[in-house]
Order: sequence, then C-alpha cells, then structure tokens
Amino acid sequence: MTDPEKTKGDEDPKGEAWDVDAIASDLRAVRMRWRAAQQHPADYGEVGFPSRRELDEITAGLCGAMFPLRLGSASVRVSNEEAFVRQALDLALRRLQRQVQLELAYSRPDGFSTEGEAARIVGGLAVSLPTLRELLDSDVEAAFTGDPAARSADEVLLSYPGVLAIIHHRLAHRLRALGAPLVARIIAELAHSQTGIDIHPGATIGHSFF
Repeated sequence: MTDPEKTKGDEDPKGEAWDVDAIASDLRAVRMRWRAAQQHPADYGEVGFPSRRELDEITAGLCGAMFPLRLGSASVRVSNEEAFVRQALDLALRRLQRQVQLELAYSRPDGFSTEGEAARIVGGLAVSLPTLRELLDSDVEAAFTGDPAARSADEVLLSYPGVLAIIHHRLAHRLRALGAPLVARIIAELAHSQTGIDIHPGATIGHSFF
C-alpha cells in the first residue's frame, strides 16, 4: 500500500533535488580559498589534526585511571582495580601521544621529528598523575566541606560539574606547560561544553579549589 503522505521525491531523492558532485566541488573551492588566505602549507592536509572525539575518550580514560572505582568502568572493583588502572593508563597515554604528535606536526611543518617530543610531553604528564590526583582529592574535599547540601565526597566527584571542570583543567594545564597548548585547549573546551564552566588551561589554580 502506498503511503499517501510520501511524495515522489521522498521515495527516490537521489539526484532529484541536489547535485552532490557540484556541491562537493563548490565546498572544495571554498576550502582552498580559506587555506590560501591563511597561508597554510600546500600539504598541510596530509598532517592531520588532534581529534576532539579522541581527546574526549582519552580524558575519560585518564579520569578513570585516577579515580577507577568512581570514574572508571562499571565493572571495576577493588579486586581488579590495579589491573584496570594499568590497562586504562597504557591505552590513554598511547592515544594521547598520537594526538600530541599531530599537534606538533601541524605546528612545525618543517620536517621536525615529533615522536620524541610527543613522548617527552606525554611522559611528563604521566609521571605527574599521582600529584594531580592529590590535588584533585583536595578539590573534592573542598567541595564536600564547602557545600552543606553535599552528602558524600563520592556524590561530589560523580555529579558536580565544577569538579568535572577542574579535573579537565588540571590535565589541560599540565599539558600546556609541557608544550601541547592545542591539545590542552581542546580538553578545556570539552569540559566547557559539558559543564558551561570555562577555565583557560593557562590559569594557575592552587589546591582545595571550589
């Protein structure tokens, strides 16, 4: 039976209302004009960029590694916590190194070798994670003691947008200091989009922040 509300164009829209090839060609022309105006190198499109989606997953992985029982996988228990942390760290840090390499390759299109520099940056973040966890513990405690409506530190960690924003900030601030400002800014903006709280990664924030 034919649906009376369907039109002929709805049944077969291919090629009826738009020309994909022509639109794609016009979009390419606009891109080329933009790139020429920005004076990008001709081959910059082969370099790639850090991925917002990848960095969102990476940040979630690092959060899970620092707070495995609360921000890690739902399957994490005390019995498998250590194994989860090792696995989460290994995956997140390897993926992060790739994103930092993309930033370095884009910002230095002169044949600069990015692998060693990216390893240095991510290694610097990695060794600072225990210190960042201690700072974040003080932030969570400050939120708990400073808000009479809070019933537990776990509630604060799991549900307060300000805590999510400061976790992202601590990671972003460290990455910016180590030499990955674009990756740092993307991580900060991920928190901004999720919480409405905008903290520039260059901001220096002491302990027990709420």
